[in-house]
Amino acid sequence: MAEVMTNTLVGKIVDLLFSAAKRQIDYVRNYTENIEKLRNEAQKLKDMKGRIQQKVHAADDKGDRLLDGVQNWIDKAGTEISMVQDFLEQEVNVKKTWFNSRFCVNLGTLYRYSKMATDKTHFLVQHQEDGKPYESCVSIPTPSPSFVDLYQRKNLDDIDTQKLTLEKVITTISDESIQIVGIYGLGGVGKTTLAKEVAVKLKNQFADIVFITVSQTVDAKMVKEKVKDAAKKVMIGKKILIILDDIWEILVLPDMGIPCGNDHMNCKILLTSRSKNVCEAMTEENNIICVNPLTKEEAWVLFKRVVYERTLEASVELEKIARDVTKKCNGLPSIIHAVGTTLKNKSIDIWKAKLDRLQNHALVDLDQEIEKAFTRLKLSYDYLRSEEAKSCFLLCSLFKEDEIIPLKILAEYGVSLGIFNNLESINDAKNRVQIAVDTLASSLLLVPDRWRNRVRIHDVVRDLALLIGKDKFMVKVGKDLKRWQPRNNTSQNYTKISLMECRVLNDLILHFPSLDTLLLQRTWIATVPDEFFEGVRELKVLDMTYCTMSSLPQSLKLLTKLRMLNLSGNTYFHEISILGDLKNLEILKLRNTIIERIPEEIGQLTNLRLLDVYGCKCLSHVTPGVISKFVLLEKLHIGFFLNQEENYNCLVEISNLKSLKTLQLYVFHCDLIPEGANFKILTKFSIQIGKFINIWVGHRSHRLQIAESNIPFKMLIKELIQVSDTLVLWLIKDLDNIVPDLYKESFDELKCIKLRDCQNVSCLVKTRNHKAIQTFFTSNDIGQIRQTKKKFFSQVEEIYLVDLPCLKLLWDCPHQYISFSNLQTIEINGCSSLLMLFPMSIVQELAKLRDILILRCDSLADVITETQMGIPDPDANIVFPLLTNISLGYLPKLKSFYSGHSSIKYPSLKSIMVKDCRSMERWGYGVHDIPKINFHHQGTPCNINDIITLHHKTNKDMEFETPP
Repeated sequence: MAEVMTNTLVGKIVDLLFSAAKRQIDYVRNYTENIEKLRNEAQKLKDMKGRIQQKVHAADDKGDRLLDGVQNWIDKAGTEISMVQDFLEQEVNVKKTWFNSRFCVNLGTLYRYSKMATDKTHFLVQHQEDGKPYESCVSIPTPSPSFVDLYQRKNLDDIDTQKLTLEKVITTISDESIQIVGIYGLGGVGKTTLAKEVAVKLKNQFADIVFITVSQTVDAKMVKEKVKDAAKKVMIGKKILIILDDIWEILVLPDMGIPCGNDHMNCKILLTSRSKNVCEAMTEENNIICVNPLTKEEAWVLFKRVVYERTLEASVELEKIARDVTKKCNGLPSIIHAVGTTLKNKSIDIWKAKLDRLQNHALVDLDQEIEKAFTRLKLSYDYLRSEEAKSCFLLCSLFKEDEIIPLKILAEYGVSLGIFNNLESINDAKNRVQIAVDTLASSLLLVPDRWRNRVRIHDVVRDLALLIGKDKFMVKVGKDLKRWQPRNNTSQNYTKISLMECRVLNDLILHFPSLDTLLLQRTWIATVPDEFFEGVRELKVLDMTYCTMSSLPQSLKLLTKLRMLNLSGNTYFHEISILGDLKNLEILKLRNTIIERIPEEIGQLTNLRLLDVYGCKCLSHVTPGVISKFVLLEKLHIGFFLNQEENYNCLVEISNLKSLKTLQLYVFHCDLIPEGANFKILTKFSIQIGKFINIWVGHRSHRLQIAESNIPFKMLIKELIQVSDTLVLWLIKDLDNIVPDLYKESFDELKCIKLRDCQNVSCLVKTRNHKAIQTFFTSNDIGQIRQTKKKFFSQVEEIYLVDLPCLKLLWDCPHQYISFSNLQTIEINGCSSLLMLFPMSIVQELAKLRDILILRCDSLADVITETQMGIPDPDANIVFPLLTNISLGYLPKLKSFYSGHSSIKYPSLKSIMVKDCRSMERWGYGVHDIPKINFHHQGTPCNINDIITLHHKTNKDMEFETPP
């Protein structure tokens, strides 16, 4: 066995020795082949290195980033090639030595060089394998710098309007429950700048921020491409901010490839738009933020930065001019930058010239930068799809800067100029104007006044309108035109001229053959010759309100195309027969003039749709039959200040007008209201009876005022009262209550009650022990009360009771018949006998109450009292959800706001005023939760139940408001 193992081991050793010997022999035998192979592989590596190096150079030229390892591979390849070249040179020199010295070839040397060549070849081949990926790609594209990287931050120091708006936007975006935030504002107000400021501020909170300018023409494909990568990141849970700038129409975000909805709240979206409506449609109302123009001081700060403050400080005169220039920019940063840039480093004479052009709205002559700024602003106008909105916008430019413009005036102008298609009525025109104004207000081209029926236009936006109409409009408002006579080469094209509040000192005859609108409100013209209107025969609208004319010029009858004539407020002429020639007139307004009669000639105006002769206190005669001829009349405003029998006949004619929808009427006495007059068919009426005292309340559609007159309790007046939504009674002596004295049944239509100086009124509703209560409530067969009509006061929104010395209660009937579910405002002043206002059983229905004002009520002890039969419930919770203001003054017996112990919450309360209520001991005995008001006395926070103590320390006056 040992012999066999020995033989096997010897055999293996011999095989190994033989293999090793064979390899060594192969190195010697294949010497030349190995050297040549090394040379070839070195050349291949060199060629590969050259190709990859070319790609590297190309990537460097493009600014792309090299892949990790590329440069190391190139460096190593260079080293390997250099070493091989040295080796090959060595090998050549060795062979030369052999041949030159005729030495025999040294087998050991051959072996060594052949083996080294084989080893190096292996390294070269492996390096080529390592470099193959780089032959196809050596770099990755370097992303272009984002707008966040390139954006230069704006200096918002002392620009609080934009700084606070920026903070509000950031706070809203940071709210995890909000996904889409919209900011809107006028073109050039700085929306894009604020959006970029937001991005820079929040760049560390998002994995990616994408900024896309959408503009007027939406390119959905472009938007999808730009948000593609960001959308992928959203889907894997990363937080992304997408800013869609300059949106003009409502976008469906998922169709744009933008993830949104509850499943993708990590995708925040910021919208900017000129349209409030667009922002509201794409997000919730509370998530939209208006970007307002800068204040005057902020605009001045910005303007100084643009033109360099030191330049302005060098001259007092220049600084004054610069401030005036800044005011004309209306707080729009884009206009401020444009104007400032063009004036920077210019002489004071150029500054003066620019200011003069700005003040005279000569924008067409201004510099290119300013024109560009206005062109951007003009996009808002160009994008309007409604021609009616465009026409209303341009009409607003005819008025004075920042003047409050009634919508009814725009409607009347629009009707007369024919800007409304398929118009049904003048009231319809008012509605169409409201729609147009809403459209313009959404784009911030107009600013609604706090009353919905009025509007304003900002200076710079008015300048834009004048720029648009520069070839056809002439507007010189508030100027002294000492020697004004337009040139013939410019007067041919004018369609609208406004000379409101001007003084024209020279004799003037108008020559404007294309003119359709002439506005001369409050204009003083030295001389109005008979030929005044000869050159404006295409005129459709002529407004000469409060103008100075001693008589109507004879040329007025040449205006046969005139559709609106307003001569209201002129107190120098009284004869109007000449107006009978204006047979196309649809609107004639003579309010507050001194006309004495409406002559027979006026009956020729059969196209009249609106006639206003209200407030004409000299009007004593209306020719019989004239009113009846106005078969198309929709609106009539007329007053009869003289108690003449013939007025009755005129009123009968009025009651027979079939098209009449709106009536404003004053009559001296209730007896003048004709029998059979049907006021129910009127869409709107305002009727005053008795002494002329204008104390209208609110803006409701059916208003009745009776002052200093004995009310005849005949059925006609009760019917008129019954259909009125606003009832004002002043100095009515023989009135004890309104139910049942004035109302046959309930007052279902009544929304506003105002009683003043009605000495005998003891309550508003007095039905205790009176059969009238049965008209509201009956009993069923088992004795349960069944309501057949609405409760008393259930529709009333406002109550004003002033100087009613006998008023003790608001109602004298069981509480279950009373409801104040719609009451919003109650004001009681000078009701010295009033004992109680609201019992607790009624308070629970005051869900809409907003304002309480009680003054000079000597007997009032509590505003809210526990009912006599009621049992105080400390656990009861009363909430005034909308109550905003409480004012209590000169109430000597008032002990508390609430005498019970129930808890009351006032979540919306903003202010409490208590003045000279010397008996007031506590606000109330229950828990009064008023979280939005901080009570402080000399810097010390106080509880509401402690305010009366403070009251005695502060001269009996207190006022607490919501902290800023």
